[in-house]
Amino acid sequence: MIGIISALEPELRTLCAALEGRVSERHSALEYHSGTLDGAPCVVCECGVGKVNAALHAQILIDLYRPDAIVFTGVAGALSPEVSFADTVVGDELVYHDISDFVIENFGPLQPAYRSDSRLVSIADGVCAALGVKRVVGRIATGDVFVSSAAEKTDIFSRTGALCTEMEGCAVAHTATLAGVPFVVLRAISDMADGSAKVDFPAFVESASKTSAAVVREMIRQI
Repeated sequence: MIGIISALEPELRTLCAALEGRVSERHSALEYHSGTLDGAPCVVCECGVGKVNAALHAQILIDLYRPDAIVFTGVAGALSPEVSFADTVVGDELVYHDISDFVIENFGPLQPAYRSDSRLVSIADGVCAALGVKRVVGRIATGDVFVSSAAEKTDIFSRTGALCTEMEGCAVAHTATLAGVPFVVLRAISDMADGSAKVDFPAFVESASKTSAAVVREMIRQI
């Protein structure tokens, strides 16, 4: 069983539509869709925005569906000059940008960083290359903040060195790490996280979801 999670429904619509023998169940106010995708048993969940929602629904998925691996897919804002609009970031390492070092160092179970499964990272990187998707492998920063100013962007990048910022990935990584479930986080860059880009966000999410779905489906064939 492979678990696929995203924060927003449009990001998962293509994958849900492709599930064969789909069974939908409701847990803690959200839908989980299980079935077969390209010959592999999968469960797909829209977790909602933010760290609490992400951790809660990742744990429910783990407890009820016992996945062998988790793939998180969605969009993010760019932090590093290494990435630009529509690039895909394959997160090999996830960090929180809104939890102080003091808290991380003195209260558990917290880690300075959470490492994605190296095999899943390699598969994602290879699939993106084969499909012609521009990608960068590196760190992703997570926090309950929608970053939309140059000052916020500079601050987070200076503290974390992350390629991009979003609101769920590290919470899923944290949950999966504690449960011993391999995971990887994929993010398409939707904006430059500084308020400068005038992007039709819903249209971009729809477009990015189709690319992400193609990547995830090819990954499933290889996992």
